[in-house]
Amino acid sequence: MKISKCLMGSIVGMGVCSLATSARADVFDPHFPVSELHGTQGAFLIGSYAAATMMGAQGYANDAIVGGWENLITSYCVGPSGTTPWPGSCNPIGMAAAARQYSNNSWVTAVFNDTDLASALNLTVNSLQVHGSPAVVPIFGQADHWVAVTEVRAVADGAGGWTIQQVKWYDGGPLSGDPANPFVDSGFNAYTGGLSAFSGSAWRNTYFKVLTGINPGCDPCTGDPYYFKYVFMYEPNVSLHDQAAPTSWVNAPGIVQAGTMTAALAQSLVFRSLQAGGVDSDAQIWGPLSKGVPGASYQVNGVYATGVPWNYFLVPIFAPAGLGANTVVGFAQLSQNDGAFEGVNVLSTPLTFSPVSAAQAQQMASHLLARGEILTGGGLTWNPRSSARVARSPIRPYYEFGVFSGSVKVGAVQVPLYGGAAVRGQ
Repeated sequence: MKISKCLMGSIVGMGVCSLATSARADVFDPHFPVSELHGTQGAFLIGSYAAATMMGAQGYANDAIVGGWENLITSYCVGPSGTTPWPGSCNPIGMAAAARQYSNNSWVTAVFNDTDLASALNLTVNSLQVHGSPAVVPIFGQADHWVAVTEVRAVADGAGGWTIQQVKWYDGGPLSGDPANPFVDSGFNAYTGGLSAFSGSAWRNTYFKVLTGINPGCDPCTGDPYYFKYVFMYEPNVSLHDQAAPTSWVNAPGIVQAGTMTAALAQSLVFRSLQAGGVDSDAQIWGPLSKGVPGASYQVNGVYATGVPWNYFLVPIFAPAGLGANTVVGFAQLSQNDGAFEGVNVLSTPLTFSPVSAAQAQQMASHLLARGEILTGGGLTWNPRSSARVARSPIRPYYEFGVFSGSVKVGAVQVPLYGGAAVRGQ
């Protein structure tokens, strides 16, 4: 049993002593280490799907990543897919066939109805726990945005199932070369470099959702067999026919009394939150971040992909002194309620962090107003369901303003916290 340090009143400043506990987790990894890989094709194309598939093949069978792999896997995919609106004419049937041809293994695509999220989540864990295969899944419901899940941390629940504490993955999408201005998928969700890990509940509510964005030419593509389905691909060991164990997806332990978390505490206690969430046992994540310096945190009132509010503090982790002023090596997300670990990203390429203040954001947004229009709101948010045409992700929140003409709302303006310009939309 791992027990976090008690937060005495002299530390917290509010007479609170919070004792967070986290049972030691089992770690489910693929058979072989996975190297971060990114496609070159972005929105409306197949790059992220191809890269996530290649990472899956590497993790299961240690297949070599050969030169020209992106074009190779794409060419393998198109024929078996048939006529399809999918990016690059490559749908899940075709990609599983392409993976089998490339890796000479038994890759399959699993598909579940929108009412059967539980089975989809169970089998995602099972792919790593039993078969040693990364799970290749779309995120944000986008057919042009796929990741490779490379690790799951879970605790046996005593009834034959698992309580999922953490999910770790690589994004297969293309990188722009400027982390402050990333490439985006067709839904304007940013492709992310580096290694990401989220608490069980954050993964369940944010990333893994039914496919809704397949092709802007027909969206919603209701006639496609994968529309509004949970989809993922993995490599099953054909000698194993066990049924996936039930799973539950939970929050990490809080580090302060519920309702007492502040932005200042998020900055000062971020490493304690990561430790309470078990992140310190992962050298790939803890090593780079623990050497860094937490910066001032940002209050983000966002929305999960499920539509449920997701309110968190975003804490930038700056590089140690001597590696460049304002250089950020990663970000952490802590619950606004009790400071629990919710997410972390270790950037593959550090970025120069030049955040925009709320006042600066309002000034930038005002330049997009017509005569007689006014701005309202302006808080930081993040919403993968939004139609806003601004690059976004949980580590890329944005200020959002309503635009009114008199009492009538006539639009909205989004201003990224860092990188990018103000964008006006509906």
